[in-house]
Amino acid sequence: MLLHIITTAGWASARSAGVISPAPGEEFVHCSDRGVVHVTAGKFFHGQSGLLLLVIDTALLGVPVRWEAVTDSPLWFPHVYGPIPVEAVTEIHDFPCLPDGSFVLPPAVAVL
Repeated sequence: MLLHIITTAGWASARSAGVISPAPGEEFVHCSDRGVVHVTAGKFFHGQSGLLLLVIDTALLGVPVRWEAVTDSPLWFPHVYGPIPVEAVTEIHDFPCLPDGSFVLPPAVAVL
């Protein structure tokens, strides 16, 4: 299971296209797991509203997933090397930020 943070508009575009594509200039789609999603959310989405947290079944991807270190961090993150088919998204959760701009996993995701 992987997690991917996306805006509601981004998800609407992905649904229309049938895939979540890597960002322009990127080789992969950035993902997280339960252990590091708070780092991703805090660094790239702090205080942002209108977000969704997607649960992705890796068995449905059809493209490689590589766990890679990032610069200046001891943490490893999953990178999906290719488009993620929307059919691989098994759950969609609202991902609102707290008043201080941070995030907490939705209860349904925290127990997966």
